[in-house]
Parts: sequence; structure tokens; C-alpha cells
Amino acid sequence: MKVAITCDYLLERTHYVEIIENLCEVFPEASIYCFAHKKGAILGHIEMRSIKSTYLSNIVKNEEEFYEHSNKLPSLAKNLFVSCDYDLIINVSKGFSQGFKKCEKTKLITYLYDLDIERKIKNTLLQKMFFPFVKSWIKNTLNSAELVLSSRAELLHAVGEITTKTEIMPPPFRVSDYALFPKTMFKHDFFLIESQGLNIKNAQDIISWMREWHYKFQFVGPDEHLAELKKDCPESAFFGNRCSGEHASVMAASRAFISFNTEDFPAMALGSLATGRPVILQATLKKWLEGNGVSFINTLSKNEFKIALDSVITEEEIDGQKLRANVMEYHDIKFRAQMKRTLDKVYHDIHKREHSHPADCSQCN
Repeated sequence: MKVAITCDYLLERTHYVEIIENLCEVFPEASIYCFAHKKGAILGHIEMRSIKSTYLSNIVKNEEEFYEHSNKLPSLAKNLFVSCDYDLIINVSKGFSQGFKKCEKTKLITYLYDLDIERKIKNTLLQKMFFPFVKSWIKNTLNSAELVLSSRAELLHAVGEITTKTEIMPPPFRVSDYALFPKTMFKHDFFLIESQGLNIKNAQDIISWMREWHYKFQFVGPDEHLAELKKDCPESAFFGNRCSGEHASVMAASRAFISFNTEDFPAMALGSLATGRPVILQATLKKWLEGNGVSFINTLSKNEFKIALDSVITEEEIDGQKLRANVMEYHDIKFRAQMKRTLDKVYHDIHKREHSHPADCSQCN
């Protein structure tokens, strides 16, 4: 079975890209097709592949800029043809790449990571004009897949209104990067706060409140946008963005992990749970995560924030194994095994169904 991988874009290292990396491990010979690729931005398996893209690669640098061209994507999808040499296309989509032109005999399975296009697409006049057409095109192309694998239950419900050929498959997370440390190794006397998802005002409020309540704290993750706050804080207050192994140790040492980052998959929250520490998250992240040791906050107000901090389960109540269990459904090994079984089954069923009536592909040449 010869496989191609398609996706919306390859512009920067995100959890979305990690899914494509996992598929590259399962299918080491697969070529990649996408709308936009920023060469050199992503290291590892992906950059070693043959990658075909459109002219958007020359004019977009990140996800936000990519969505500014949403009205052009249906047309660009028709012009990026996936060769008839492939038996199967595995598409990792955030709404668009399932629409690439392909040979009739080449089967398509879409892994739908997200479909939050109404929030992502900016409300320019041109985009408002084209949005109904783009939305209709997305629905039609999703319905053309042999199977749509949804990343979470909420998304499955939305996709169920488009196609009945769908099931849930949680996305991968490298659980093995986050060891479960013995609780006795650390004091657990500070709160760890994700920098992403906070603006200057949010971070200033949190710093002020934590100092007022005499709670120790540390920010973790990319924090360039908070640079002006560093001069009034000790150097240790900003851990920065480091490798997963370094993140794991500071997560395991914390009292709890706090995040208001709702833009992507809650990888840091999963990492903290994997090390056996509780988490406090923005309520919108319930779409990804619930369970023992997970609590939510609706708004970043002083009163609600204080209640959330004080309600963190005590050390005596924390069972690291149970907290880590929340993460196991996202284990990358499980994802790869489940994906391979699903693809083998779907391709076998298709081949069996069509064996006596081969598809006529003369129109594809």
C-alpha cells in the first residue's frame, strides 16, 4: 500500500505538526502535500521528506497569515494534484487539505484535528463574501472521505452533521517524555503558570495577586511577549521554553500547573498530569481533558483565581498514577497502533469491495 500524507500547512512546530511526525514514523516512505511549507522551520522526519506545496509557501509565515488566504484555498486545492501512484491518502486537516485533487482510485482518510474556521478566519470584506462558499466546500470535501477520524468527542458531534463515516481517535502525545517522579523528591511549594495564553495585563494581575497571597510562582513556556515584566521579577520567575525533559522536572516540582492557553492542544497540562501533578485550566479546555486532578476556571478574576488555587487537592490526596492515567488515551504509541489498524481495515474493506470492479482511472491522466 503506497501512502501519501496531506495537511493544511507546515509553518512552525506545534502539536498539529507532531501528528504528521507520528504518521511519518508509521509510513517512512510517504511524501507530503500541503498548501504552505516554511522550509527549515520544522526539523526531524518531516523535513527529510518530499514536500509539495503551493505558492502560499512564499508569502505566509505562520498560521494567522495562512488563514488570511482562506478564500483562495478551494482553488489552490484543485491545482495541487496528489499523484495516482498512491493507493491511500492520509490527510491531517484543520478544515482544508481534504480537498486536494486526487485520482478517483486513490482513497482518502481524513484525521480532522480541528474545524474552528469561523474563529480563525478574519472578518475582512473579501472573506465575508467567500465564507459561505468556503464553508460549503469544506463540508463537501469532508464527505468525500472514506472515513473521518475526529480528534475529540465535541468535534465528532459537529462532523456527524456532515458525514456518518466518522469515529473518535485522540491525537498523540509523547507521554514517555514526562516521567512520574516520586512525590518525596520535591517540596511542591510553587505554582507553575503557562506563559502562552496570557497578555501583559493578565500576567501583571497574576504576579500582583500571587505576591499579595504570598504564593510562590514561576512562568513556563515561550515568554517573549512578557519580556517587559522580567525586569521587576527575579530571574527564576521565568523558566522559559525548553525541552520536554527540562519541563518535566519543573512540572513535577510544582504544586499545580495553571494555563489559560486555549489556542492549541493542552500539551503542557498533559505533561504535568503525566508527572503526577494537578492542573487548573481555562474551562474551554474541557473539550480535551477532564478527570482526577483537573479543575477549571471560567474567567481570570481575582476572586475566582484565588478559589481555584485554594481548591487544589492536597498532597495527601494526590495519587500520581491516577493523574497520569488521564493522559494515557493520548499516548503516541497507542495512536500509531490504532491508526495503523484503522487504515489497514479500511483499505482492506475497500480493496475487497472493489476487487471485482477495478476503478477506471483513465480520466486522471
